[in-house]
Amino acid sequence: MNWLSARITFFIIVFTIAILSSCANSMQSVAIIGGGISGLSCAQFLRTSSKYVPTVFDTGRLRPGGRCSARLPTDATADTKDGILSSCVVDHATQVIRVPEGFTEFRAQVNEWVGGEVLAQFPPNSLSTLTANSNSNSKTHQPIEAEAYYGVGGMNALPASLSSGLNVVQDCWVSPSNGVKFNKRDGKWTVKAKGENLGTFDKLIIAHNGKCADRLMSKTPSKKLHKLLRVNFADRVSKEGGKRMTLKSIYSLTFVVGKGSELSEKFNGVACYIKGDKNLKFLSSNTRKHGREDDEKEVWTVLSSAQFGKKFKGPQENLPEDLARNVTSLLMGSLEEVFGLERKLEVEEQKLQLWGAGVPLNTWSGEGFLYDAENNVGCVGDWLVEPSVAGAWESGRRLAAFLEVGTEGNVGIDDGQGEWKFNEGANDNGIGDV
Repeated sequence: MNWLSARITFFIIVFTIAILSSCANSMQSVAIIGGGISGLSCAQFLRTSSKYVPTVFDTGRLRPGGRCSARLPTDATADTKDGILSSCVVDHATQVIRVPEGFTEFRAQVNEWVGGEVLAQFPPNSLSTLTANSNSNSKTHQPIEAEAYYGVGGMNALPASLSSGLNVVQDCWVSPSNGVKFNKRDGKWTVKAKGENLGTFDKLIIAHNGKCADRLMSKTPSKKLHKLLRVNFADRVSKEGGKRMTLKSIYSLTFVVGKGSELSEKFNGVACYIKGDKNLKFLSSNTRKHGREDDEKEVWTVLSSAQFGKKFKGPQENLPEDLARNVTSLLMGSLEEVFGLERKLEVEEQKLQLWGAGVPLNTWSGEGFLYDAENNVGCVGDWLVEPSVAGAWESGRRLAAFLEVGTEGNVGIDDGQGEWKFNEGANDNGIGDV
């Protein structure tokens, strides 16, 4: 190589580095508060963007996932450490994933997940609806023929796939009182947790709901967006849709019985929706979905109705022992009655959990996300599309696509840009039409 060629090569390298550095510096940082499906979906799409660098902040102690989280054998806590529940996979919230009509992009994503062994389809006749008629004491089992899926090795397989390659800050509690602050001078957001500054970001995305999201945005200048985050907790909403977001509470009870139990004999499926009972809405066998080395035990999860969750609601993070005992007894009693068991189940282990902000009963019928252009803040969640995994994923995708295009203006927060709609699936099923 002669002197001239060497000089040309040197300048090409310098120029390339300068261009790459300039591109990196021009990319905008995005803070996403919430590591559920909507937040992870949005972050994953932004990660492939040429404009944004997302960071997800999630409260989960071990991993992200929200209602799609699962307890794994490596997650043993003080109350499961030496028991059967410490050695098995437990789906304790979302149980079923479906592809709603018209969700073309989500259909493609589900196909990809199935191909990658992230999701598996329920076998024929393994998912059903049980209708209990309290007046006649009769029961009807009806197999669900529509395609339905579950996470391979636990529902956490879904968020695990979505979080791959992302910067996720785990076990991070962004305080609702002062966790985010908008800087009017430069239009950026500062994020804090436990008094520590986690960084300054060009954009902020709220990817959760409930009281914490309401409070988090209440002291910011984004008043229109905050108004839509204000929340009611109830077991029903009017057919007109209500006047603000309405969330219901759901109890999740996981229990262990012997494989030869009467429940195992009476129900040979994997999971079923329960209709006609005031306390129960869903039953699922974690063992039949995910398997166990010890085939002498079966691990089940039962989900309560919204009415039951409201009636017996307590402090989510610290349920009083007497309340937990009463709730457990009532749920087990209803289960035995619904399936016509002749004797009480001999429960060897159990774990009760309350999802205080369980499932939205209504949705904001706008574009599937919110965006405040003046204050550089957006919002995603299933309550902006439909209460389901599909709705959450789609909401995240839509906001990411909007940001990538770079369209100016507010979305969903101005007058006439949306309204509250009653959601039949969420009101009819305990976990929504997930």
